[in-house]
Parts: sequence; structure tokens; C-alpha cells
Amino acid sequence: MVLERSVEDRIVETMYPALITKGVADKNIQRWFSKGVKAPDLAKKAHITENYLLYIPFWRFIAQGKAVGCGYSEYHESTGNVLRNVFEELVDEEFVWTECACDTGKYGIHELWLDPGGEVPYVPGSVSSMDAGGSAIDASTRGREAVHEMIRQKMVKRIENVTLDKTFLIPKVFELVYAPVWIAHYTYEGGHFTVIVDGVRGDILGGTAPANLTARTRFMILSFAAGGLMIGTALGMILHSGAFAISELIQLILLLMGVALCMAAYPAFRAGKTFEASGTMKNIERLRPSLRVPKELTDYEILTRENSILTCPECGAKVEQPWGEVVTHCAGCSKLLDVTADEVEVINYMTAKPNLLSVAAMKDKKPEYIPFWKFEAEISISDYLTEGDSETGLPSIEGKRSYYICAGDIPRYLSEPWEIDLTIRNPELEAALDIEGRMPVLINKKTATELSEFLYLRYETMKPGILQVLRYNFDVTSAEIVYIPYYKESSSFIPGV
Repeated sequence: MVLERSVEDRIVETMYPALITKGVADKNIQRWFSKGVKAPDLAKKAHITENYLLYIPFWRFIAQGKAVGCGYSEYHESTGNVLRNVFEELVDEEFVWTECACDTGKYGIHELWLDPGGEVPYVPGSVSSMDAGGSAIDASTRGREAVHEMIRQKMVKRIENVTLDKTFLIPKVFELVYAPVWIAHYTYEGGHFTVIVDGVRGDILGGTAPANLTARTRFMILSFAAGGLMIGTALGMILHSGAFAISELIQLILLLMGVALCMAAYPAFRAGKTFEASGTMKNIERLRPSLRVPKELTDYEILTRENSILTCPECGAKVEQPWGEVVTHCAGCSKLLDVTADEVEVINYMTAKPNLLSVAAMKDKKPEYIPFWKFEAEISISDYLTEGDSETGLPSIEGKRSYYICAGDIPRYLSEPWEIDLTIRNPELEAALDIEGRMPVLINKKTATELSEFLYLRYETMKPGILQVLRYNFDVTSAEIVYIPYYKESSSFIPGV
């Protein structure tokens, strides 16, 4: 589980290696010429003037989305009865958001069409590529907002009336990804057109081509005929009301639709001199060879920390954070530091001693200390409603309580039961100065705070009945890191507390 450190700190840059050669791209373009409503002799008369490989950058934000949603949907029968179905939805899956990091007006490609997997490190200047532009911080913000909306759409798919709606996410990767495309310019009877080919799979992503004149003419005639029929029908109903009266609104809508269809037919015929294979390919012909200059990426101010040097608040030592970690120890004073792009915060930390039973059972084995965020929080509930039996034997985790969120490189399906168990049954802790076998911290305090609230909501959904309404205040008063001993045995972990 590789988690995002900070968008202002460093951006990973990867690329998909091109798997399609120029010859294969040319053959795919020739096949594309003979498909669709293009000019019938396009395959014979088209002449490819150039075909070059170019790498286009994309922002990509991958996050684990989590949500709890409650509500109901109603179905009205013809008899007047209303059937009501109540829902309690829990979302926990990965979501991917991408956005072109170039001027999309030039390329017309807005999203990355390739799934994660198969990337290699990107070396600036090694391939012909376009420079990434815009703010990484703004791109990350857009990605987070888009993923939150994806989570919510997934959650409320079956719910018409939402009564509880909470979404959370765990950032995994925020990166620049370069995708290869073959860009072919060709001529046909004096006109200039463009085709874009996926450099990995060989698919035609889009392009422009001369349209079939016969097909355009037929389309214009049919459009005029359909529009005229709609206008005549509407006028007939308006002037001669028959036995079956139709509302005036429907008559007016039919009349306006017919007029609009007739008005659009001829302009569409004239503008249809070129066929666009994809609506995202607008203005692709503006990308000329002069722009295909291999350049090293500039040192974006938003991708570096040139504006400030981070130091430890306790001893003043310069903070060097290992890649992949969000919390590190200060080399000068051994304080635990939560490092972001523009600030450093000292985090208190403690450890839990292995109990006697685990020490005896795991004789001669040393435990691995897994980090957990421990939040002191208070939950106050103002409104609570469930459908069905709400009696449960589960203990309450409301009021003032310590919440534990795993911050190490542990799969969530393993760590979530630990979090609930530790939150219900808090372990005994002691101060720690040096811990052997300490696992790096990969979740920062902000994300862990949101996960502690999700832990509470997930716990409520485990109770009998179907949760419908839950209004509450979740206030976190303090946070620290706690290292919990676990003994690793094959592919599982045995708790030492």
C-alpha cells in the first residue's frame, strides 16, 4: 500500500512504454479509412504525410474510497399503495481519476484511457513529450473532489431519498503519467486531416476524415422530411382538434422540435464536410511537428519545496523525510514528526508492551511494531433512527473514547478488525524512546482523522437493523502514534496485546 505523501512535496512521474510500431499504426489507420460514413474512396486517395510518436502527460489520482449511505426508495402502485425499501450502503473500493495535464484544446483528449499497470519510470528528455502545465495542488484538489463524487454516486445508486451521506478517501497515488500516441497527418483532395492512434494497444482514439457526401445528403433530406412531418402534425392538431384531445403544451413542443430539426438540417449538411470519430478530438489538427521537441520538465515550483526549508520545531535540525513515509523521526532529537510540504508537527508516540501470554506463545520470536494513530475523540448523538430490531450485544463506542487507526503497510481487510478491537478494548501503553522492528507510518494525521470517523460509522452499520438517520458531532481533541506489537506468522499477524 503506497500512499500519497504530499502533492506539494514530490510528484512521481511514470510512463507507458509504446508497444505499437509506426508500421502497425499505419496499417490500423488504413483499416480505419474504410470504416464508418467516411468518403468511399478515402482508403485509396488518402496520403499520410507524417506519423510521429508523442507522449501526453496526465494527472492521475488513485484513492481507496469509503462511504456510508442510508435512505429509502418508494414505489407507487396503481392501487395507491406505496412500497418503501430501506437501504444501508457501505462502499469500500478503489477509484481512479485522471485529467490531461496539457492544453486539452490542442489535443482534445481529456482523460487517460489506459488502466494502471505496466508503467515504467519516466526520464525527462528520453522521449518526445509535451510539458505538463497547471498546478499540481489544484489538480490534486480536483481529483479529490471528483473521487468524492464517484464514491457518492456509487453509494446512492439504489437510494432515491438519502438520509445519511458520508464519504471518505485514503489517497494512494498522485502522479504524472505519460501515455504514448501516434499522431498521423494525411491529405485527401486538398484537405488536411488527422488521426490519433493509441501507442499501447493500437486502437484509434479519434480523428477527422472527409465524410460521405451521399450519406450527408440523405441525412439532410430525412431531417427536412421528419421536421416537416412534425410541423404539419402539430399544426393539424392545433387547427383541428379531434376526438382525442392532446394538451397544448405537447402540440407546442412538437411544433418547436420540427422547426428546430429543419433549421439544423442544412447547416449540419454544410458543416459535415469532415467526419469526427470522437467528440474529444476537436482542433487536433493544431498539433504540428514544431511542438514535438524533446524537453526536460522544468522544476515546477509546485512540485518542489524551494520556498521553504523544513526544520524540526524542537532542535532546528533539517528534516529529511524518507520516500514513502509521512511521519519520520528527527535525526537530531528523535522526536516523531508529521511532515507535510510546508510544515512540521511534533507527534507524541507510545508503545504497547507484549502481554505475558503472547510472549510465552511466541517464545524466541521478536514482534513487529505496527503504528496506529490514536485519537482522543468525543461523539455526541442528536438523532438516531433504525428500521427493524436495534438491540445488539455489541458495546457502545460513543461518548469519550480512544480511536485507533492503522497507519502501517497492512491491507485494510486485516487492519480494520484490529482497529475496532483496539477501540473497544484499549491496550495499556507506556512511553517509548527506541523501538526495534518499527514499521513506517504511511497515513498522515488528516487522513487518519477521517478514517476514525468512518470507523464509527462502519461500526454502527454492523448493528442489527437498517440504519436510516444518524446525526452526530465527532470531535477529535488530540492525536498520537501508538506502536502495537504483532507477531508475524506466514501470511498472518498474531496480536501481542
